Amino acid sequence: MKNIKINFIIIFVILFTWSCTKVDQIIYDAPTPTSAIKTQADIDNAICGIYSKLNAWDCFKEQSFTTIPYADDLSSTATNNTGIWAARIGVNAGVSNSLNVWRAFYTCISNANAVLGYTETTKIVDAYKTKAKAEAKFLRGLAYFYLVQYYGGVPITTTVFNGSTDLNPSRSSVDSVYKLILSDLKEATTGLPTRLVQPSSEFNRATQGAAYGYLAKANLTYANYLSLNNRSSESTKYYTDAKASADFIINSGQYSLLADYSKIWDVTQEKAAYAEVMFGIAYTRDAVTTNVVSEGSGWAAFYNPSSRPNVSGNGALKTGNGTYKVQPWFYERYTSGDYVNDYRVETSFLTSWNNTSAKLSITFPFVPAVGVVIGATESQPYVNKYIDPNGVALQSNENDLFLLRFSEMYLIKAEAENELNGPTVESFTAFNAVRARARKANGVARTAPADLTLTVAPTKQAFRMKIFDERGLEFVGEFNRWFDLVRMSAPDDKTTMYEYQYATYLPTLVAGLPTYNATTRTWSTGRTEKTNVVPFDKKYLLFPIPSNELSVNKKMTQNPGW
Repeated sequence: MKNIKINFIIIFVILFTWSCTKVDQIIYDAPTPTSAIKTQADIDNAICGIYSKLNAWDCFKEQSFTTIPYADDLSSTATNNTGIWAARIGVNAGVSNSLNVWRAFYTCISNANAVLGYTETTKIVDAYKTKAKAEAKFLRGLAYFYLVQYYGGVPITTTVFNGSTDLNPSRSSVDSVYKLILSDLKEATTGLPTRLVQPSSEFNRATQGAAYGYLAKANLTYANYLSLNNRSSESTKYYTDAKASADFIINSGQYSLLADYSKIWDVTQEKAAYAEVMFGIAYTRDAVTTNVVSEGSGWAAFYNPSSRPNVSGNGALKTGNGTYKVQPWFYERYTSGDYVNDYRVETSFLTSWNNTSAKLSITFPFVPAVGVVIGATESQPYVNKYIDPNGVALQSNENDLFLLRFSEMYLIKAEAENELNGPTVESFTAFNAVRARARKANGVARTAPADLTLTVAPTKQAFRMKIFDERGLEFVGEFNRWFDLVRMSAPDDKTTMYEYQYATYLPTLVAGLPTYNATTRTWSTGRTEKTNVVPFDKKYLLFPIPSNELSVNKKMTQNPGW
């Protein structure tokens, strides 16, 4: 949908100030009646309005991305307002990020409901009606999927907003929300086009593959939820369905793993990456509106050092701003054991660069050659996936956010099969497909990472930990880690991986950040940035219901501990 001019109409609720493409807005002082939607083009413009909210500032452009990544165990932040999530200090029901994300996803849901209403009252051909309903249900299911993971059970609304709408709904159960999510995504699989036949004018919009992919992911996540809540007998169906949906995509011929992992992140070849990317949030450089409401993204700046030039549109030197850094222990994990000489490590992380003074800057654990002059040292690596030297502002870069990639289908299949039957030939085959691509490197084949075998992962719990680690590297910086922490079972099969990391694993690490000794050419032993290593508290498995919702809706209840 990039580079397409779209006019869209506001119906029942404001259809936003952002879009997935360049937008000429028509905003009315009062809600437009349903009769204003008269044509197929009107409905299509309204659907684009839903996408526009997904890539807006209060959704994936910033607010989701300055909460979830900072709340996980592998990241830490520079000193700024997002640091409250890493330290958990000051996070409460009144924090604006939580409210903004809540409101953004409910705006998507409201507009998806409106589109579903339009399709029933507008004279359009049946084929388009089927596709429009499928797309609206995909987007509604997607919004509810993120809401239920953030907040747990949330209010369900499936009808067009009107004068009789209940403005004070109660929270629905987690089970009810997943029932709707799975129903919406399942229907979307039968009405959306496949990637290979999708019109070029609809590039970046949902496809059948995206629907099946999220169906696999939602089934897996719900199965995890059931298992963790002592309902393992019920989880079998959903693990089975997750595996079946992942299998469908794997065997569909619609997607493939790019031979060179690094090419996924090459912004000059972004469209080609969608041979692997199943669903992404589209962004494009916007020289007209360059602030937070621009059509560009900000991760090229957020993820890069403030001394690294020509990586984003930030300032005259086009530097990063050093917001997001990686915990030293996390990098160290992927330079040892299975992952020694893994191509994804050198592609995904940054530990050295020529800074704005044309001198060498390094981070842990980089050690320069003897005699090389060092300009500056830092204790923490950076994520190296988002770079746009042609960006036009701090938050106006070209990089899309890839929410779902084909490699995840293999790991979902491996995880579901493992939860059903333990380590099997089938689960190892799926898992090792991801490692096989990593070994291809940039065309010069490597021996690492080696295929996983029963000797290394002989039990369900051991294999689960291998999947957790593999996902940590494969999807670093891609909006997955926190969700994996709170959904996956720990080795005890009773608690979450979040509890395992914070209560069991992280406390064993040497506290403090490593520092470089130029004389001995070694790094000291600290491996953790202290603000992110906090005592485990079960309340952090969910985000707080925004206080605004609690104050206006007396039926709304708060999540435990908040």
